[in-house]
Amino acid sequence: MRLENPFRAQSPYLAAERTRRARMIDAVTRMAMFISIPLNIVVLVMFVVAYSPQMIILTVLCLAIFPACWLTRRLASRGSIDLAAWYFIIWFLMIVFLNTLLIRGLHPLLVPGFFLLIIAANLFLAPPYPYVIAAAASGMYLLSEVLRARVPFGTEIDPGSSETFLVSIVVLAFIFVAFLNQLITGDLRRALDDATHDLMEANKKLARASEMKSRFTARTSHELRTPLSSIIAFSDLALRDAYGPLAPKLRDALTYVHNGSRHLKDIINDLLDLAKIEAGQIEIADEDVSLPRLVDTVKAGAEEIAKEKGLQWSIHVSPEMPGTLRGDSSRLAQILVNLAGNAVKFTETGSVDVGIERLSANRWRMAVRDTGPGIPEDQFESIFEAYKQLNGTASPSKVKGTGLGLAITRHLVRLMGGTIRVESTLGKGTTFTVEFPLRIGSAPA
Repeated sequence: MRLENPFRAQSPYLAAERTRRARMIDAVTRMAMFISIPLNIVVLVMFVVAYSPQMIILTVLCLAIFPACWLTRRLASRGSIDLAAWYFIIWFLMIVFLNTLLIRGLHPLLVPGFFLLIIAANLFLAPPYPYVIAAAASGMYLLSEVLRARVPFGTEIDPGSSETFLVSIVVLAFIFVAFLNQLITGDLRRALDDATHDLMEANKKLARASEMKSRFTARTSHELRTPLSSIIAFSDLALRDAYGPLAPKLRDALTYVHNGSRHLKDIINDLLDLAKIEAGQIEIADEDVSLPRLVDTVKAGAEEIAKEKGLQWSIHVSPEMPGTLRGDSSRLAQILVNLAGNAVKFTETGSVDVGIERLSANRWRMAVRDTGPGIPEDQFESIFEAYKQLNGTASPSKVKGTGLGLAITRHLVRLMGGTIRVESTLGKGTTFTVEFPLRIGSAPA
């Protein structure tokens, strides 16, 4: 199989640009052919009124506009876009330059004529060639000024005929400028419409793909959790000697199975939560939340692991906090357990401290502080993205995970009307702070 040379492969954008340039050449030359009709009528009238050798040359040059435009269109239609563009620009540069030299009264057309051709060069030619045309036009303008000042070149025609010709050319130039403006804005509008349509279609496809992914994740997670729950339940019963005493090696194996199953179930729960969040199907309950029970849940989830790693563990609740809040108890516990669990996992020495306090009459805060390796400032935002792992730290623990905990935490915090922020210093530790609206529950503390 023959492979294409990657250094010779053309970008699809180049093909689109060539198509745009061919479309511009076709439109401008077609308009120039229409404009050449009234222009040639005026030139023929001037030729009859003011016959001279110079007028013969001027008439021939103007009559040649129509076949020149036709040839340009033919070249462009056959794919010779650059050749067609250069032929059109150079031909009309010469027409404007020679005509203003042949007839002295037509010199005022030189500057606006060159300006129009420079605009056309920007439409037809790829960068940096329009600068070449601008430089050529400047040189031709300076040359015409020198010739007019020092060499008696060109012939005078009747002032009335000259003024009539100038007025006609100016009117046609106004029409041509309006056409160019409409052509440019129309092309931009067309490109914008095409891009908007493509973007809308891409968004629809992405939405369908996201919905299918969320459905698949939710269904698969549900199917996986059922057997996992059975594995966890039966292995727990076995470890409690419900089926009789276990040999030491078998107990170690069952302990490994039990812990691995619980960890896998946690991952599946995270995947299911993320799928619900992306599908907009997650619901936040409005119920009484017992603050002491919330504290106990956090202790059960992180305190034992902290002690096993030799970390100083503490959780402090401000006496100003009410004993009962309004909110979603399971989601609040999930947020705090995620943050405390991350702090314990990534901290090898030192301490992990959890604080819950009242900020004002209508705000309260949960803060998790650790003395871990810290987080680089340029990763403060990326750590909250799904499936993102922390990079660039010197953590000796090399903790691996799915990268879903913080992403789910931020979504849950926002759904409950709260905010989350991170402060960290490399080598000293990290603090995650979550603030919520304070609503006092009705149940007794």
